[in-house]
Parts: sequence; structure tokens; C-alpha cells
Amino acid sequence: MNIKNLFKIVIFFIIFIIFFPAITSASEFKTGDKLVIAKDEVVNDDLYFAGNSVIVEGTINGDLVAAGGEIKVTGTINGGIIAAGGSIVVNGNVTDDIRAAGGEVRIGGDVGDNVLAFTGQFFLEKNARIARDLTLGAGNAVIDGTVNGNINGGVSDLEIRGATKGNVTLEIDGNIKIFPGATIGGNLEYTAPHQGEISGSVSGKTTYKETPVKKEDLKDKIESEIIGYLWLLLIGIASLMLAPGLTQKNSDAVPVKPLKNLFWGLLFLIITPIIVVLLLITIIGIPLSLILLIIYLISLYISKIYVGFWVGQYVLMKLKKEMRFKVITMALGLLIVLIGINLPIIGIFIHLVILLLGLGAIILSEYEIYQKLIEQKVI
Repeated sequence: MNIKNLFKIVIFFIIFIIFFPAITSASEFKTGDKLVIAKDEVVNDDLYFAGNSVIVEGTINGDLVAAGGEIKVTGTINGGIIAAGGSIVVNGNVTDDIRAAGGEVRIGGDVGDNVLAFTGQFFLEKNARIARDLTLGAGNAVIDGTVNGNINGGVSDLEIRGATKGNVTLEIDGNIKIFPGATIGGNLEYTAPHQGEISGSVSGKTTYKETPVKKEDLKDKIESEIIGYLWLLLIGIASLMLAPGLTQKNSDAVPVKPLKNLFWGLLFLIITPIIVVLLLITIIGIPLSLILLIIYLISLYISKIYVGFWVGQYVLMKLKKEMRFKVITMALGLLIVLIGINLPIIGIFIHLVILLLGLGAIILSEYEIYQKLIEQKVI
């Protein structure tokens, strides 16, 4: 799966985690190792579940929102599904949308609306039917059932064996294969490194675009860096507004013990991906690994904010300038950081040091907060 699709998955999980606590208070919320809705059981409400495994054999008259290692639906959902997990299998009927993100997503029943899936492996089984559109961000995808609407998105490898009544518009990183007997009712438009094997029937126009070789010129690079700077500044401003104390604390921790920050930052940078992979081996550890991965990616991104804020304060102090507006201090510091990491030859080294200092500051300041909470017997 390419970086763009991975970014979409991360964004999906961030949204999922942000909104999950807010919506659970309005409906039935369950946690635990395993939840089973038996064949004769009916849930007359939206159901929210977080745990290792959820199996729905009965009926839910509402939405199902679930996060777990294994999610399996063989019953009826008179609503939609929002699911995040290692394995998501929907063989029952769903009257509304399915929005799923995980290691594998497999649909074998009827879906009354759209399907949005970000996954490593996607399967639409032979007798499955999607009433409207299918949007994919996947590694490998096999379409063996019927899609009444369009297929959009991006995948690494695609096989179509079933029927699509609308258009197919996809970005392909690897191969696309339309098998004999497969039908596309609209147009087929795909971008790929090379032409695919089109043996099925395409009623509309087939358009192939070769994946362009990206040649980044100076203008594009400058524009990209400016946009990146503005996004980072925007998040920094939000941090100052929503958590000014924590932002200042993390920033103040940068110069206090720089060698210690570098050590813990390097440890976090190397060890965390290993832990994520180890957790993914077991189904029980999949939800935790996904959460840890999100924390890891967010930490890598925001680490520059705290270093930039400290740099801005340090420069103004050396210039003996007082600045009441912390936003301007943040903007100045991030600009200096941005210039530093883009310097020829030494820019890579500067970037690494800034990254490790920021990560170390986050870890040590958060650990200090944790210790205080223990001393106060809050946790």
C-alpha cells in the first residue's frame, strides 16, 4: 500500500478515536474481551463495542460501531457499520453504509448504501452486492460480487471477476486484471505503471494513463515546504490555544537535558515500530498496535512544534526582545526549524536532532506528569 493510502488510514483512525468517546454516551456501549449477539437476540439501538472480538449473529436495529481484533457479522444490521480492526468480515445484510479500516475487510452480504474501506486486503465475495459506490484504499483487492455504483480510489493490485454497473476510476500501484466474464457497465479509467490484462467486458470507454515519473522542481519544493510550514504552524497554534500549559512544558523540556532527550527520542524512534509489529502478530494485540502506531506517527509530526517553540523563545531572549504573543514566537521558531532542516548536506542531521529532541522532550515531560499523578494517587 502506498503512502497516500496509509495516510488515509491514519486519518480515519484519528477521526474514529476523537469521535468515539463523544457518541458512546447516546447509545449502548460495551467493552470486554468478547461480545456475541446471538441469532435470536435483537438490539434496538446503536451498539458501540471496543474489545478483542465481536460476533453479530442476531439483529441490530441501529448502527454498529466496533473496534477490535476480529469483527464478524453474519446477522442483520438495520443501519450502518463503522469498524476498525485486524479482521472485518461482513457476511450478513447491512441496510446503510459500511466504513471499515483494518488488516483485512471481507464483504459477503448485501450492503444497502456505500462502502468505504481502507485495508491491506479487500474481498467482495461472489454473492455480495453493494447498492451504491465502493471507495477503496487497499493493498490487494478482489471484486467477485456486484457493485451497482462506481468503484473509486487507489489499490496496489486489483482483480475484477464480478460486475460493476457504474464507472471504475482507480490509481493502481501494481497490476490490474479484469477476468473473462467480468463486466463494467460504465467507463474504465486507471493510472498504473503498465497496462493491465483486460479480458472482461467494458461497456464504456477504457482509458489508461501511465503513472507519471515525478520530477520535483524548485518551485514545487518551495510550495510544498510553505504548505507544510503553515499546517505545522496551524497545529502549533491549536496546541497553544487548547493546551497552553502542556505546550510550554514540552517546549521547556527540550534544552533541560538534551543528551537524555536524544537518548529517549532515539529509543522511541527505533523500538516503537518493533513493538507495533510484534503486537500485530497476535489478534489480541491488534487494537493496541493500531493505537500505538497512531501515537507514534502523531508524535513524529508534532515533535518539531515543541522544538520550534523553544527555538523562537531562545532567539527572542538572545535578541533581548519581549514578545507577548506566543503565536508569533511559535511562527518564528518553526520558520528557523524549517530553514535548518532544508539546508544542504547538514539538513538531514539537523532534522534528525530536532526530531529526537522533540520526541525525548515529549516522553520525559509526559513521564513527569505520570509520576505526579501517581504521587497524588489520581491513578
